[in-house]
Order: sequence, then C-alpha cells, then structure tokens
Amino acid sequence: MDVMLVGGVSPMMRKLSLKLYKEGHRIFVLSGNRNPSDHYEHVFERYDFPYSAASVEEVFRSVNPDVTILLGAFDGNLSEKDSKRVAVEYAAGLQNILLSWAALNKGRLIYLSTVEVYGNSYQIPVTESVMPIPGGIRSMAFLNGEESCRFYQEQLKRDVLILRLDRLYDVPHDKSEASFGICESKCLDAFGSGAVTYRRNYKYGLTYMDDALESIYKLIACEKHNYGIYNISSGEAYSELQIADAIGKNLGKELEKIDNTLEVQNSVILSNKRLKEEFGFDTSYGPEEIIQKTLRYMKKHSNRFLDPSHPGLDIWHKLYFKILKLLGAWVPYIENLILFIPFFMLNNRATESRYFSKIDFYLIYVLLFAVVHGQRQATFSALLAAAGYLFRQMYNNSGIAVVTDYNTYVWIAEIFIVGLVVGYMKDRLNFLKEEKDQEVDFLSERVTDITDINDSNLRVKEGLITQVVNYDYSLGTVYDMIEKLGEDHPTKILFRALTLIKNVTECRDVSIYLIDQDNYARLFGYTSEKAASMGHMVYLPDKEPFYEAFSRKLVYLNRNMDSEYPMMAHYICDDETPNMMIMLWNIPFERMTIDESNRLIVFGKLIRKSVKRAESYLEFQRNERYQDNSRILKAEAFEELIDIYREAEKKNMTEYILLKTVSTEFEIEKVGLILSEMLPSTDYIGYGNDGNLYVLVTGTDKKECDSLLNKLEQKGIRAVISEGIGL
Repeated sequence: MDVMLVGGVSPMMRKLSLKLYKEGHRIFVLSGNRNPSDHYEHVFERYDFPYSAASVEEVFRSVNPDVTILLGAFDGNLSEKDSKRVAVEYAAGLQNILLSWAALNKGRLIYLSTVEVYGNSYQIPVTESVMPIPGGIRSMAFLNGEESCRFYQEQLKRDVLILRLDRLYDVPHDKSEASFGICESKCLDAFGSGAVTYRRNYKYGLTYMDDALESIYKLIACEKHNYGIYNISSGEAYSELQIADAIGKNLGKELEKIDNTLEVQNSVILSNKRLKEEFGFDTSYGPEEIIQKTLRYMKKHSNRFLDPSHPGLDIWHKLYFKILKLLGAWVPYIENLILFIPFFMLNNRATESRYFSKIDFYLIYVLLFAVVHGQRQATFSALLAAAGYLFRQMYNNSGIAVVTDYNTYVWIAEIFIVGLVVGYMKDRLNFLKEEKDQEVDFLSERVTDITDINDSNLRVKEGLITQVVNYDYSLGTVYDMIEKLGEDHPTKILFRALTLIKNVTECRDVSIYLIDQDNYARLFGYTSEKAASMGHMVYLPDKEPFYEAFSRKLVYLNRNMDSEYPMMAHYICDDETPNMMIMLWNIPFERMTIDESNRLIVFGKLIRKSVKRAESYLEFQRNERYQDNSRILKAEAFEELIDIYREAEKKNMTEYILLKTVSTEFEIEKVGLILSEMLPSTDYIGYGNDGNLYVLVTGTDKKECDSLLNKLEQKGIRAVISEGIGL
C-alpha cells in the first residue's frame, strides 16, 4: 500500500514512518519545506514543496496514494514561536492539500488532531460528541483543520478520518524531543535542576506513543469504520502531582517539588470508549514505567540533555565539550592558514604571468575572510597576506630595500583598510541581524501576551454580558422570589428552591440534604441523577473534605476535581446547629470563585429564612395539625404533605416510600410513640382518612425500606408499602 505522509520532522513522523515501513508499506513524504538537512527515514520518495505550492497537485497525481495522513497537530513545521503567522499559512496549505487529494477521488485521508482543541476543563472523560472550545490560536488552527476535513467527510461523502490524540509520552532521544510531552519535559527539568513544578488541579489523559501508533495503524489498515472521528487515549487521568511523585521515586537523588497550584484548573481526558468497542485498545507501558526508562536514558546520555556548562555532566563529557569549544574557536584560524597556502602559490605564479600579474590574489584572500568571518579573521588574513607579500618581494630585492620601499607600506595599508572596513561591515550586519531577530522575538512575545490579555478581557466582558442578560436573577429579584416562597409549606419551599437555585446558578445538577443532630445528612431533593449520586444517607465526618470545610464555616470548593464530590457545597446552620446542605455538581471550574461562593451563601440564608418563617407559622397551628401534642400529623395535614411529595416525585425531584401499619399488638397511640422514637426527624407520621397510621419515609427507595420494615416487625408493628389508598 502506498502511504503519503504530510508533515515536517517530528517524533510522531519518525515513529509512524518506522511502523509503516515494518508493515511493508511504501512511504512518500510531502515535507512542507525545502530544508535539505531534515532527515526522513524509511522513505521511498520525498517531496520538498510548501503546502500551498501549485506542485502539490502534481505530487498527489504522481504518487496516487492509497492512504494520506496529515500529521496536523504533530507536524514539525508548526512552530509555536509565531503561532498566528504559522496558523494562517497552515490553513491555506491545508486547503490546497485537501483539494489536491480530493481530485484523485481515491483512498482514505486521516487527520491527526489533539486534545488541545478542548480549551475548557471537564469533570468526566470527553467523548467525540462534545463540541470543542479551543483556548488559543494554535488549538483554533487544529480545530479549523478538523472542520475542513469534516466538510469532505460529510458533504462530499469521502473516506476521511479525524483522530484526536490525548497527551503522548515516550522516551525522548535528545533535548528537543523532551520538550514535546508533559512527562518528558518534567523529567528534563528534574534531571537538569533537581526540581520539578506541579499543579495539583492539572490532570491529563496520558497515552503511550506506541499504543497510539497501534491504534492509528488499525484505522489505516481497516476496511471500514463506523464513525468519522475517534479519540485515541488511555482514558485514565494522571495528575501533575503523580508525575512529580514518579520522577522523585526514580530520579536517584533528592527531588525538590514546587507546588504551583493556582485557582485555574485544567482537566481534559479523552474517552476511548468508541475506539475500544470497535477496534480495541491495549496499554503497553504506564507513565511510571516510561518515566523510569526516560530518567535512565538521560543518565546514560547526559550530553544530549544537559548544557556543556552544567555541573551534572561527568568528567569525560566535560572534557569532550571543552575540546569541542576549543576546536570551534581555532577552526577559523586553521582554515585561514590552510587557504593561505593556495593563495600564496597563486600570487607567486601570477607575478611572473603576462596576463594575471595585475590581479591581487592577496586582496581577494583578505576580502573572502572579511566577508565570511568578519573583522577578526580579516585582520589575521591581512597579517598573513602582508607576510606573504614581503616574502615574495625578497626574491628579487634585499630585505632592507623591501622594508624601505614606499610602495610596500601603501600596499599593506590598502590591504588592512579594505579588510578591516569590510570585516567591520560584516560584523555590523551580523549584529543588526541578531538585534532584529531579538526584537522580532520580543515583539512576538508581546503580541502573545496582548492576545492572552485580550482573551482575558473578552472573558470578563462575556461575564458582564451574562450578568446583564441574566439580570432577572439578580440578588434583589431572587430575594423577592424567595420572600414569596415563605407563604408556602416548608417542604414545598425547599422543592421550589431547588428549581430556583438551578436557574440562578445555571447548574443542572443541584441537590439539597437535610442534616440531623448526629451529622447524618438525608437526601431531600435533587434535579438530576448526578445530583443524587452521593446517596440517600451521608455521614458527614466520613467525608473529610466536606467536614473540614464545614467545620471552618467555609463553602466547600472541589479544586481537586474529585468525581465523588460536588463542585461546590454550602452548609446552612441555625444557631450553630447544622440544618441543611446545598450541593452544586457541574458548574465550570472558572466559576468556583469567592463571588460565586458568597452568592451561594446568600441564597442559602434567604432560603433558610423563608423556611424558618413558614415553620414558625405552622408552629402556631400545631394544635390543629398534630394529634395530642405528638409527632403524628392529623389526616388533613398529612394528606397535604403527601401531595407535595407526590408532585415532586412526578418531576423526578425526590424519592419516598409510604408505609401503612396494618396490624399491631399495641394501641394506636402506643404505635405512634414507638414510631416517633424509631424514625428520624426527616420522616413523617400521620393518620389517614381510614384511621390507620401511615409513615412517609423520605429520601429512600423500596430496597432501602426493607430494613425499616424488618425493624418495625421486630417491634411488633407490621407495615406494608402503600400507594396512598386510604388517605
């Protein structure tokens, strides 16, 4: 099979070409540049044309490939130095490549994209259906490449595959390769300086390079595929702290770990479910094993990863670099001496020649070194030329005559003046070129900084726009809405508050837990299954992050992105006594701010104030609602409560079980007393219209209710689950 690889030299290019070569395929490369120093291994034919060149169409027509692979995010030509210019050039070149490929009407095209197209942070592995939101020019360029390929895939019905690769790791072979990956760059930092930085809230879906290549090859060789886009990833999260710990374990010396954790969080792990189900995915080596191999390789080949002046080099490599430095300084002088010999011979022959006697070969010699090497070598070559000139003049004249000849000094002055002036101009041009390059680099950095600042300003602007658009949910408006809730039953207030919090915070997963005196929290209501994922009953001291934040009277913020906990939670107290807890499960990490937490505190206090006012009102009616100053609700009040829970259940906001006592050896008053002692305050006891006692068990399901039925039977009370008949 003929395979066309489109991209510059990179670790992915080398590995992919080696894999295809071993599998027996013929490899062609469109390099995208005219740099002859770039080396491509195992390549049958190489075409050094820019992507936007008109010759690209001829290249595709000549090769007629069965599979074309655009390296995309792994293209060695895509420098990060001037990302804006490179992105524009690449976009233009990509269109030319796609048009040239489409004209063949043959074969499959594969575009390698990257996880970088997802600029936001995600709590769960990202599937192919999630719309990317790029966070910079580079990631925007890759997403535009995806969209261009998607056009040929969807509109023209061509065989196009888009592969999004997660963060790759491998053993680097030199310092330049070590800068490509997270693991490799941190290994290089630790090996060189003995220190490594990490951010606790940064997690990556690290994938071994060879495992990714195996998956890419499966998609190259497959006859058919079910989807047009696949994620290639291990699917497992690995934090920067875990990377730092693995490096410290294998470095062989004490490692300084520097915690650079900031509020901004980044956690994007690609889901490989689609790929795994259709083609399978196997993991050869984990990050810790490759980190161990990387550090071992760096120690063995320290000269490839450390600067010559680094104290970590062994004595032989230090001596090697010193010799290289010395030779580098002496090479121009040696070159000068060697080239002086043929010019000396040419000058001697030209002096006796009828045709070449007017040519000053020494002047040419001095000018040559002045133009190539600058003023220093021009001075040295002028000294050699003067010595050669004096030596040649002494063939026919005495030394005194040569030294006292006026023409000798005129010629020497001419040589030195010309050589020094040209050499100075050469040095000056080099200085101006270096200064220009430094200025360009400086301005490029400033442009990058300004772009980042502009992006930040845009985010602030969008936030302010959102506040204006969502003015309906300003604190004043929310206060008015919650004040009106106070006119309802306390239970109804909390259910309506759930919907209110969901709308105000724009969080679809909200839950409320009620807390008793023993620090047990019972699930009251929720807006989604995710919001109820912590369970119906939670013992707060077992949840250390919760308990620590709540004991300090702080809003809990899930900065570690632990999937077991919500993103934000607030603990509401009445006179230092815990009463209820509000949980938000899926707000973006960038909204986990002091402003947002303060807003949640205000909402909690307003809601609790309304509930407390409603409870106080009902307390005045206690004699009308409760039977003989007990916990047992009269039929009318109990029916009202059941209707509230029944309505909430229809909206999938709660779960409850209604139990009916059917037989007992005690009088009904004694049964009520036993039930009051057994049941927590979050459950309710009441009479039905049929005169029987009923129990409303909140925040539970039928499975969990079995244990309560057994306990009641042990107490001599038999109950069954009721659907509300008799109320």
